[in-house]
Amino acid sequence: METSSPRCILSGVLFGAALTAAGVYSPTVIIQQMHFQDFHMMKAFFSASATSALAIILANRLHFSACKPRAPNTLNWFNKYDGNLIGGALQGVGMALTGACPGTVLPQLATGIPSASYVLLGGLLGGILYSRFGKSLIRPVQVKVKADSGQIEERPTIDQVLKIGSTRTLAIYETLCLSIVASASYLAPDKPDVLLPSAVGGFLIGLSQFASLFLTSSTLGVSTAYEQLGDVFWWVYRTIVSGKRSPRPSIKAIAFVLGSVLGSWGLDKALGLSGGGGEGEVVIGTLRAVAGGVLLTFGSRVAGGCTSGHGISGMSLLSVGSFVSVGTMFAGGMGTAAILKFCGSA
Repeated sequence: METSSPRCILSGVLFGAALTAAGVYSPTVIIQQMHFQDFHMMKAFFSASATSALAIILANRLHFSACKPRAPNTLNWFNKYDGNLIGGALQGVGMALTGACPGTVLPQLATGIPSASYVLLGGLLGGILYSRFGKSLIRPVQVKVKADSGQIEERPTIDQVLKIGSTRTLAIYETLCLSIVASASYLAPDKPDVLLPSAVGGFLIGLSQFASLFLTSSTLGVSTAYEQLGDVFWWVYRTIVSGKRSPRPSIKAIAFVLGSVLGSWGLDKALGLSGGGGEGEVVIGTLRAVAGGVLLTFGSRVAGGCTSGHGISGMSLLSVGSFVSVGTMFAGGMGTAAILKFCGSA
């Protein structure tokens, strides 16, 4: 394994444990959020993003890392954010079908949720398909040059769009996140059976961002691992079938994913958490789980990130592309949930 793999595994352990403790991995929680029936996921999400933003600032000041905003993912079909738009929407459809995202399927697998193995299978297929066919769709961003300074704007941020200082923009974002969490907590209190309050769970996920920056100098993100697994698949295929020898693709993100499963599994065994299947739990069919899994990972790679890469990391960095991706992600998920409900398949 790569020299950084032990650190990546440890970072993954902390992230997986935080996701599990927060309770946002449950298919029921995710699907009910898409139906506006349960706001546990939303509260944890904004709490995590707000905490992550502070963690990134602290890590930068302590020189653990030098995080940069995310560049747009573009297909150059109709807009420089079209990759974020289309990929985010595809991932949202996958979330509504599976009750998972590329990151939460790992705690689902570790805690024994029945549909998790099928979602993961679909996710692996999506990674293989993206590695072979999807990468060629992504185009370089058409950069712009500032007339006054000649600097190239490759990674647009919200503060650049609003033309106000980054510190002020971040303060507004923090206030907005905390206001959403407080309002939702007042209007839709957490259910009594949750392991941790949603805001506390989100705080722990945000702290795992700091751990990731300290251990790996990288921000959180899971969907890259599926792309890397696809790269490894085709590398093995070329080596065995075609006899073409080449350097092994990176497995850094795969090590993080393995750690996430270990962290979730360890916390599950320590606390004796339920793996689902009980009364009131959403049941995901096999075909739906596999198809949704393909959309989850293929869509997240087209968008350049998933709920963790864009929602916890990218939005914390005020990246415009991340806000676009997360917006279309939830729009796609909620729209699909409404269609499924109308068709009697919610």
